[in-house]
Amino acid sequence: MSSVKNRNGYMMSCSTYTDNENHFLVDSRYEIIKVLGKGSYGVVCLAIDAKSLNSGHEHKIAIKKVTKIFNKDILLIRAIRELKFMKFFRGHKNISTLIDLDVVYVKPYDGLYCFQELADLDLARVLYSNVQFSEFHIQNFMYQIMCGIKYIHSADVIHRDLKPGNILVTTQGILKICDFGLARGINPKYFKNRSATITNYVATRWYRAPELILSTKNYTKAVDIWAAGCILGELFGRRPLFPGKNSNEQIHELFKILGNPPLDTVKKYNWKVEGLLWVKYKPVKWKSLYPFAPHEAINLLEKLLQWDYKKRLEVEQILGHAFFRNTRNASDEPVSKELFDFSFEGRANNISQLKDLLELEVKHFKDTCKVGLDG
Repeated sequence: MSSVKNRNGYMMSCSTYTDNENHFLVDSRYEIIKVLGKGSYGVVCLAIDAKSLNSGHEHKIAIKKVTKIFNKDILLIRAIRELKFMKFFRGHKNISTLIDLDVVYVKPYDGLYCFQELADLDLARVLYSNVQFSEFHIQNFMYQIMCGIKYIHSADVIHRDLKPGNILVTTQGILKICDFGLARGINPKYFKNRSATITNYVATRWYRAPELILSTKNYTKAVDIWAAGCILGELFGRRPLFPGKNSNEQIHELFKILGNPPLDTVKKYNWKVEGLLWVKYKPVKWKSLYPFAPHEAINLLEKLLQWDYKKRLEVEQILGHAFFRNTRNASDEPVSKELFDFSFEGRANNISQLKDLLELEVKHFKDTCKVGLDG
């Protein structure tokens, strides 16, 4: 236990956690148990809220520390962006809920701390476990994912990194989309004097739509639809659909399953595939890949995994598909009441201004949004 000054100059009682690589400093009400996982932008740990013990109920949460953000403006922008998305989408049952926030400048504990509800597993771990999936399980999982995507897309936002590892699964079987570090707002009214081209896309290769590999032009919500199709195939096959080891191999993986892209699609989008078209691939029949999948699932796969993004179904069409006939509750599919405003990205131009913006966002959350954990 120790005390440090917070960013407002007040002393606060803190607890720390350190292993060989990770360093956490949090309010003393939290006891950090262990590190759950680590990625390129941060680390997640398991913690217990000590105040909950007073009520006789142990409340476990996840704390995500976004690291190395105070020296590079691009990482600070990414952290602010993810924070704003988590605040904006907070409350939807199929999107991970943000509970509390803090900013720490004391090294080596420095970073943005996001306190989130704990999910015991992610969908990747469920997929590669020994748990047997029924057709209903797959329908239910996909339906929940699509409900989350519907809410995100209704705000004119694309997630850009949908994959099983970014979908949490609770013990009650509720799926929650998380990790908005690559998400972007796309409504043109917020671009104004800035370029509408979205760059720096580095999401997981196996779920990357072909237009992201073959082009650097603007792209659409259809990239999330492609990723959803990959996840649907993975739920039936229990292995990745397009497991390429690099970008060139990734394209060949698409060719082997989908066949060569239609020449009119290649020309329409000016794709650079000349060196790939000398081998002629025929599309594989989905039924041969997934012989136990029902007809409705095969039909849906075909309509999600289209070379031409304009031919993929949109989220409302997907939810109305026959595959979800026995699962859908159309009266419980909320949409965002407003579009996501990302114009803030043009209002801070250096590290100091970005730090001020980050602190403002954290303060606003604490003042208006924080969920009490005392009971």
